[in-house]
Amino acid sequence: MSFEAEVIPLFIGGVIAVSAMEFFLGWLGLRHRKDVRGLFVGHVVTMLLGFFFLIRSLFANWLGISLGIASISNSVNVGLFGLCWAVSAICVAVMISRLAAPRQ
Repeated sequence: MSFEAEVIPLFIGGVIAVSAMEFFLGWLGLRHRKDVRGLFVGHVVTMLLGFFFLIRSLFANWLGISLGIASISNSVNVGLFGLCWAVSAICVAVMISRLAAPRQ
């Protein structure tokens, strides 16, 4: 797949900027709910890790990453992205259920 040269740093910078903003606003929003902050941090960290694997798969040639057998490496990277995304989604679902439940 062909990409323009500016797409790579914009994508990586955008992922970092959006994740940092999400973390900052979420941390502030949950300042009185320390019981769910760990789940929120888990969500942000696993999404960043997932994007790391996605970026390795999409931009390996342009970033100078040696993959060995590209098709196997891309499959592994996409699979790891999917697993990280699933863990992130589970963190969000559990966090929402705990926030919606009445506090005891």
